[in-house]
Amino acid sequence: MSAARSSTTALYCVSFRKYFSFDNMKSVVHGFVYEYETPKIVTIHSVSIAVMCRLIQLLILIYGVAYLMIHKKGYQETDTSIISSITLKVKGIGYNQTGQNQTLVIDGADYIVPPQENNALFLMTNFIRTDQEHKRCAESPDEKLSSCRDDAHCVTNKNFQKANGKWTGRCLKKNNSSINSSQSITGLCELEGWCPVENDQNIPNPIRDALNFTIFVKNFIEFPLFKVIRKNIQANVTYLKRCNYDPVKHKLCPIFRVGTLLDIVEPDLMEQTQMLRLGGVIRVKIHWDCNLDKSLNFCQPEYSFRRLDGSYKEESFSHGFNFRFASHWKYQNRSYRTLTKAYGLRFIISISGQAGRFDIITLTLNVGSLIGILSLATFICDILVLYVHRQSDVYRQQKFQEVNLNSMRLDSLKPVSSNTPQSESKRKHSNHFEKNISNRNSIDNNEVLANIECTDETELQQGKTKHHDLCDNLSVASKNTNQQTTPIFIYGNFHQQKLGLNSSTTSPSLSSIKQRRSATTSTKSRPSHLVYASNEENQLYDKANISYVDADSTELIGSNEKTDENEHLNNSSSLSHEQSAVHSPTTETFL
Repeated sequence: MSAARSSTTALYCVSFRKYFSFDNMKSVVHGFVYEYETPKIVTIHSVSIAVMCRLIQLLILIYGVAYLMIHKKGYQETDTSIISSITLKVKGIGYNQTGQNQTLVIDGADYIVPPQENNALFLMTNFIRTDQEHKRCAESPDEKLSSCRDDAHCVTNKNFQKANGKWTGRCLKKNNSSINSSQSITGLCELEGWCPVENDQNIPNPIRDALNFTIFVKNFIEFPLFKVIRKNIQANVTYLKRCNYDPVKHKLCPIFRVGTLLDIVEPDLMEQTQMLRLGGVIRVKIHWDCNLDKSLNFCQPEYSFRRLDGSYKEESFSHGFNFRFASHWKYQNRSYRTLTKAYGLRFIISISGQAGRFDIITLTLNVGSLIGILSLATFICDILVLYVHRQSDVYRQQKFQEVNLNSMRLDSLKPVSSNTPQSESKRKHSNHFEKNISNRNSIDNNEVLANIECTDETELQQGKTKHHDLCDNLSVASKNTNQQTTPIFIYGNFHQQKLGLNSSTTSPSLSSIKQRRSATTSTKSRPSHLVYASNEENQLYDKANISYVDADSTELIGSNEKTDENEHLNNSSSLSHEQSAVHSPTTETFL
């Protein structure tokens, strides 16, 4: 066990050292710069799956183009951080019947309470006014605990929370002589505060002509991202003096009539009357949607209205909207005030908007997102093919590849030796190259010797008198042969040096050639009739050898002029067709 553990540790150490070695780091950098990786694509020939994939892609494309790009303007950069300011003004004269033959006329200073609010406006349409003095008086009979028979009842409920003042503990009874003494007399608890107490059980009718009040809305906005400032008043003064907002005819008029707003938010006439009598809440929304790719004249606001409070038919408690306010004064060191309970319409103004302008970065991001969403079709089809289709096993076998990491780790941890497949292939390639060069040299020598031998035999048959001339021809031919074969050896040595081969082991010497020549001349076993190859084959053979020897040498490839010595060797070829067809090696070029 300990030996196996130590061997495993050694293997992992070797892998760690090999991983951070210089050669491995160099190969990683080289692969990062010069290698490109792409995923494997499996093509499925199935009509149903292909149609389903295209339909899903078509739906995604329609969604992306029609909704994201066109409707939502996915090609624009948007700014929603709008900065706005509101100014509200109300005009109109109203009157109310306060008593018998008494009429109260009010204007904007009376029915706008408070005079200024932030993005809001209260328009008083009805009120209850009570003049009070600071003194002691009886509590309101509307309170249930205010009725008493004696002072003890008032003392017990002295801290009543709904009282209109501070109870003194006394019970104020009515003096009526018609009432028998045997009958119990009830009264009201006394309070100290503002007297008389307000009576809001009888609510009067709303202010007349309140429906004809007009509200002028002045709005200024800015989009800080694009530095664009706009306002809702673009028309001329003549148009503004005579226009009132209408949803169809005058959509851009900033002057709103109260009656028109009530018709929009509440078509029911009974509800409109109750809103004027008891109050209500209305929201006015101003929305700016500006396309800055067009002219700024098209950047106009859109107005919308909605009732926020509940309907009177649905709610039974705390109807409408109201509040109280008072005005104080003193007369002869006595304090007085006028208490007013105001009913009316509260308008809440809300501003929203966005501006958009074409931006290439936004368009690129949205297009990239759309392309990413298109891969959802492939994901859905893969799930169906892998788990639902009847031939899912075949597709799974083609799509996934199983890898055993343990076996790969052991193979990668083996030491690099000289017997690797790459070194073996290089060695075979170099040996094959040496054989080709030596075969060609021997073939050239044998061709010359065969020609000499053939002429020698024919001349010997004609007569022995020409023996001396043949010897002279033999000596001359041997000299020419040595001169012709010498450039080939130099040519072979040059390319052996280019390929990194040892010239001492691959190129034979001139002395060895002479020995082979003498051995061939001494033996008479060579046949006298040889089949000659055609000139076209010899030229193709020469061209193939030249292009193989040096693909980068312009002197050998580009030159079309041949020496007389090469032409003599091509014309004097005497090998058979089988012996002359020597296949040149094929090399692969890694770009």
